[in-house]
Amino acid sequence: MLTLVLTLLGTTPARAVLLLDNSTPVHPDAHAHARWLCGPADTLPSPETLLPRPDQFAWVAVGDATPNRGFTTDHCWFRLPLQRAVDTDTLWLLQVRYPLLARADLFLRHADGRITDRASAGLTLPYDARPVAWQQPTFPLTLAPGETAEAFLLTHSAYSLQVPMTVITQDAFNDSAQQTMLIQGLFFGGMVVMILYNLFLYFSIREKAYLLYVAWSFTITLFLAILHGFAQRFLWPGNVTLSSYMMVYLLPFIVLLPALFTLHFLELGQRAPLLARLLRLHVLIGITLLLLTPFVPRQYIISVDVVCILAMDASILLVGLLRTRAGDPDARVFTLAWLCFIAGAATMSLSKFGVLPRNLFTEYLVQAGVFIEVVLLSLALANRINRLKEEHSTSIHEKARAEMEAFKAGARNQAKSEFLATMSHEIRTPMNGVLGMTDLLRRTALNNQQSQYVDTIYQSTQSLLTVINDILDYSRIEAGKLELESVDVSVESLVDDCVSLFSLLSSERQLPIYTYLDSRVPEVIRTDPVRLKQIITNLLSNAFKCTEQGQIALHVAVRQPPDNKGQCVLLFEVSDTGSGLDDSQKQHLFKEFSNIEQRSSTRRKGGAGLGLAISKRLCELMGGEIGVNSAPGRGATFWFTIHCRQISSPGTLRALHGKRLLIVDPSPPFSLSVSQMASRWGMQVDDCRNLHDAATRLEQATRRTPFDALLVNQCFKDELYQIPIELRPSALLLTGATGEIPAAGVAAGAVAIETPIRARFLREELYNLLVPTRVSHTPPACQAVGEDSLDKLNVMIVEDNAVNQLVIDSILKTAGIRATVASNGREALTRVEQSPRHWNVIFMDCEMPEMDGYEATRHIRTLERQHNRQRSWIIALSAHASGDYIQKARDAGVDDYLSKPVSRDQVIDAIRRSTLNDGEVVQDTAD
Repeated sequence: MLTLVLTLLGTTPARAVLLLDNSTPVHPDAHAHARWLCGPADTLPSPETLLPRPDQFAWVAVGDATPNRGFTTDHCWFRLPLQRAVDTDTLWLLQVRYPLLARADLFLRHADGRITDRASAGLTLPYDARPVAWQQPTFPLTLAPGETAEAFLLTHSAYSLQVPMTVITQDAFNDSAQQTMLIQGLFFGGMVVMILYNLFLYFSIREKAYLLYVAWSFTITLFLAILHGFAQRFLWPGNVTLSSYMMVYLLPFIVLLPALFTLHFLELGQRAPLLARLLRLHVLIGITLLLLTPFVPRQYIISVDVVCILAMDASILLVGLLRTRAGDPDARVFTLAWLCFIAGAATMSLSKFGVLPRNLFTEYLVQAGVFIEVVLLSLALANRINRLKEEHSTSIHEKARAEMEAFKAGARNQAKSEFLATMSHEIRTPMNGVLGMTDLLRRTALNNQQSQYVDTIYQSTQSLLTVINDILDYSRIEAGKLELESVDVSVESLVDDCVSLFSLLSSERQLPIYTYLDSRVPEVIRTDPVRLKQIITNLLSNAFKCTEQGQIALHVAVRQPPDNKGQCVLLFEVSDTGSGLDDSQKQHLFKEFSNIEQRSSTRRKGGAGLGLAISKRLCELMGGEIGVNSAPGRGATFWFTIHCRQISSPGTLRALHGKRLLIVDPSPPFSLSVSQMASRWGMQVDDCRNLHDAATRLEQATRRTPFDALLVNQCFKDELYQIPIELRPSALLLTGATGEIPAAGVAAGAVAIETPIRARFLREELYNLLVPTRVSHTPPACQAVGEDSLDKLNVMIVEDNAVNQLVIDSILKTAGIRATVASNGREALTRVEQSPRHWNVIFMDCEMPEMDGYEATRHIRTLERQHNRQRSWIIALSAHASGDYIQKARDAGVDDYLSKPVSRDQVIDAIRRSTLNDGEVVQDTAD
């Protein structure tokens, strides 16, 4: 419409044809010779329509001013007549000095109607698609000497539509490009130096104003790089999306960052709250513009951005003037700096709207203003440093001292960690013998009491190993290197293992310990059993240290039921009847090395400092939390939660379902503990406090449903004869503290069960007494693998320690395997080379003299590849349990990894994995 109106009103005719000769190598205002045709994209003629007959359209002369239509969605055709002189032989270029054109398409129409030199450039095209490598759209003009032609240029822009055209020779263009790159390089290089310098200052003194200054300087530098085309050329030449949209998303930051910087630099929040409110409004406007940008067309949001930038400039200038008048020493230089920026920004903004003409002054004044502003603000910030220097001198000195102490502490911790790792390795080696032989002993034929003693030795040995691990754990937790495992474990077995460690202590101090498992607690969960036991034993140990008389209880309940993926939260509580804690004591309870010995005269040993600190960190790693409920004189209840996965839901045992059990014990807590255990197995439980009541219950039961089992406290052993034989159930169990032999009870046909009651022992004894057809009460996981299943395997043990050789060899013999023993890697390699038989499994110790396990494994793998041998299953043995050592072994070529000390179950499971890998399914004889 504007074109039509201008046509009707009449326009200034275009200048004559632009003559290209050697006397004038540069025509900076070539657009003055052009005519243009503008309109909406859907009404403007296409190249196919316009180029064959261009004279049929109403062209308008551009005039002397630079073509500038401001922010518009119109597209514009430009028609520039050219004539090349006869005596010139140089190459001429048409240059559009405006990098923000979305697209510029050139068509050179010769006098005979031929179209040549078709070329395109702009933000919507990759940089390498341009005919001339320059940040401003530049096109070569192929004209023969003396030839007359017309250059047609189709343009549009998402920003202000400005088309300043220059026709220039190749040589003049090269000279101009070199000069431009030098000047712009100095400008952008200076800006980068200022940004890095002030960023360094920010990291030195941590003053937020510096960070905002750096952010602002970076933003305005990037803005100018986009404005002049350097960003597309050097930063993202192949990314059309960034070229088209980066400017749009950058403008809101130019609204909000200066306001934020002014707020903090002038401390307006404390000094001038009303002015602070004004600038916070601009921050809010900037954030709003940023959020609206993806949803508003660019031609509209850019106009709003520019208006908001001008409003922000005016507000900051007003704030600077008011603070200068108020005597703020920082405001003077600040206001002068922003005046320089505002002058350039306002001039450029008015030029983009078409209010001011486009020329070198309006285009490059903003660069000069920005550079002066950045330098002045840097000086203002330097003055701020000088004022704060004295205030920070003391803190800097203290910080340097703290850093030195931290460095020394780090060196000490590193030395300590290396020492602990070495000592752990040396201790684990003999521990492998103790634990391995004890594990073998507990699988031999033992009576019930011997079995419990051996199990206590076994569990105590594991507890000693846990103490070693605790020390390493603390170091690993502090270093952030502790890794959790995910293993399926029975909750009852896990609780039994923890409680059994304190059975002798409970008996010696006559301090009973009871366990309570809620009926909803899963049978099997997937978690890290080692870390979970570590937390429970820490809390139980703390309870024994804090309690003189009374009792200790371990409760397990469900805090959050399993979801559809089986994920649940379990709650563990360890309660005691000790002296309790007040609020001030509880505040420091879970801190490292806190000494609880000073908090209560009844606490014998201060062991909760490191133990509780480790427990707290472990709970957090397992997705839970830990706490304590206590009051002086009322004992304490330590609780913690863990996130885990339910593998097997609680359910009754078919063999015990419906069986009736009568508990005779003077302690209600004991009766409740056993009742919960038996109820989880599906049994019907009743209890009473003495044998007289028991005899009455038994007699009454004969008329309805008799009891199947009787569990009696050993304090009533001398009165058992008072219950007639015909009233006694066939299953009679007598409970007593660890170490006491209930001879009278055993003589009366009772089975001895030591307290604290362990669920799996009680369950097994009830199985034996109530299910006569049961052949063995040993759980399937503990039975031996049949000799006919594994005795054909060819196995080698490579271990330099004689005790460890004996342990592994003895374990293998229980599975029917006769292994060959080698003392080092070199001997093992020799046996592999010389033996005609295939070695099915090789247990390879990692640390040995002459040749260690890593090198031996690599040689064996090389030998297998070179001679096309069947691959041996190599199981690494090491006293190191960290992931780094495991990965090192994997890299060497091992197939499996066992950390010392090893148990029989671990060794047999490793054998099973090796045979399954070979396609041989080895089954346990219990299956």
